[in-house]
Amino acid sequence: MDIKEIKRQLKDIIEEYKINCLSINSCNKNIDTNTYFFDIEILDNIENHYNSLSKSELKDKITYINYVRNSFNQLNTIERTIIYLRYFDEEHNYDDRYIADNLGWSLGYFYVKKKQALIRFAYALRIMK
Repeated sequence: MDIKEIKRQLKDIIEEYKINCLSINSCNKNIDTNTYFFDIEILDNIENHYNSLSKSELKDKITYINYVRNSFNQLNTIERTIIYLRYFDEEHNYDDRYIADNLGWSLGYFYVKKKQALIRFAYALRIMK
């Protein structure tokens, strides 16, 4: 599997993750921005007053969210930082150059580390074997 296919699949998974988060009103609220470590969602902690999701649908969405979060949390801090800032943080829409500068890296070195992070995330998500 080449890196373009890995990126495409990861973007699809992250997009589905974001949609599931929005549907249960929990997107990115539970992340420690010092370590970029996500909290795990617990079904009983979800307030669902304004949503018509059944318990089964809600459980399926939380299971998917936790699948992505558990996989993400397996990465090291640098990998989590790269992937979070580039793919999860929608408010700031950081580009590669900004993230590289923020980490004190050259753009070339950043691309090497980003590729490694994406491949490891793909393994954690089990889209690569």
